[in-house]
Amino acid sequence: MKRLLLPAILLILLAGIYISYCSAIDADRTLPNTTVNDTDISDMTFKEASDALEADARKRQKSSVFTVSYAGCDYTLSVGSALQMDHNAAAQEALRKSQTGFFLRGLTRLGARFTENHIQYPKMSTDAEEFHRILEESRILDKKNADPASYKIENEQLLITAKSAWKVDEEALMRELAAAIQTKDFSGTIECPLACDDLDNLERIYDELHTACRDASLDPSNDYAITESVTGVDFDKELAEKKLSRAKAGSTVAVELHYTEPEITTEDLKAHLFKDTLGTVTTPVGGSANSRTNISLAARKCDGIILLSGEEFSFNNTVGIQTAETGFKTADAILDGEIIQAYGGGICQVSTTIFAAALYANLKIVERWNHDYIARYIDAGLDAAVAWDALDMRIANDTPYPVRIDVDYSGSALTVTLLGTRTDDAVIEITTKTLDNPSDNLLEIVTYRNVYTEDMSQLFIEKVAHSVYEKSRTIN
Repeated sequence: MKRLLLPAILLILLAGIYISYCSAIDADRTLPNTTVNDTDISDMTFKEASDALEADARKRQKSSVFTVSYAGCDYTLSVGSALQMDHNAAAQEALRKSQTGFFLRGLTRLGARFTENHIQYPKMSTDAEEFHRILEESRILDKKNADPASYKIENEQLLITAKSAWKVDEEALMRELAAAIQTKDFSGTIECPLACDDLDNLERIYDELHTACRDASLDPSNDYAITESVTGVDFDKELAEKKLSRAKAGSTVAVELHYTEPEITTEDLKAHLFKDTLGTVTTPVGGSANSRTNISLAARKCDGIILLSGEEFSFNNTVGIQTAETGFKTADAILDGEIIQAYGGGICQVSTTIFAAALYANLKIVERWNHDYIARYIDAGLDAAVAWDALDMRIANDTPYPVRIDVDYSGSALTVTLLGTRTDDAVIEITTKTLDNPSDNLLEIVTYRNVYTEDMSQLFIEKVAHSVYEKSRTIN
């Protein structure tokens, strides 16, 4: 009986000691011999462990300077700002291992004293945008590791060698650097991982070869010197991408090149520039001396204006505001149906003569207004009234060649000649038709542009103006 009693007493005693030990254990502290990424956080509270790991993370970030070798060059990358460690999660993971059931608490802690409890945590989290910024700043992305002979041109075909270009594999490089930071391996040189760069290389090839077709023209910023024509070059980039994606390394992908010849070559423009008179009109000049001064000034401002293909001429923008400061005199002008004295009176004869010449030149009429009264210097329906900031006369060069406006004022006559390049044999005839108007004092006229071929076969009739005048009065 005594033999059985002693072991029982010892067992009870040991159990009491173990229970007391379990009771004394602070389950809110990490186990002994606990390290996270080589940082000792043994017997620490959550906050103590978190602070210790945060300090370690900051040290690692400051030390995260690597030498990366790529295409024969070494680049220094400081990547700490792009690589983050969740120290709170790591501390929580370490603490979780100590928080077992009450009766296992003692065994767990005793076992931890004799074994290492190393936690390789946390995994690095990366900021891809920040990492890309760091790579750009280092200039490593500027290095394009492409075979200079990755493409050639033969028989109007683009021949591209597949898998002949490489670039930095940003994701793989990020993983390698993150692993090095976790193991505190900051020494040595990291060989940059590469990814196939065929598509980016194709983009570079496209940028090198693609050329927009351009007609020869004139350069307004260089005294209207001739700009050379350019033959367009293009290829189907999407088709090339598909072929490259399927091609084996070292194989050749063929893509047709497409050439577009300019409609107007440099030689063509030189030979035909301002060669033809597209339209010319002369109007007699009367009126006062001030009116003639205004006509002369407006004529000089418009003389020599060049309109490139597609450009528009605005009389108001060309002549500008009419004031004493800009050199204009007061002369007869129409305002609200009455003849008054105004600066610039008479300049409508210049806008009118240009408008009429544009009709015969078969240019596009953008804006035109008639006078309230019939002008003495041109037939009704062919005038073009202007008023600063109100009425404008605008024409557009809708021919493929440049057009020049020549204005000659002799004192008694005003001649406008539009010079350009004829592209057809069209013959222009301007006609007018008087419409019935219920008022006996009003003259209503429609102006037509009739376009014929050289043999006078009519191509089309275009209504270009509608005018209403007061019959009883005229203006110079």
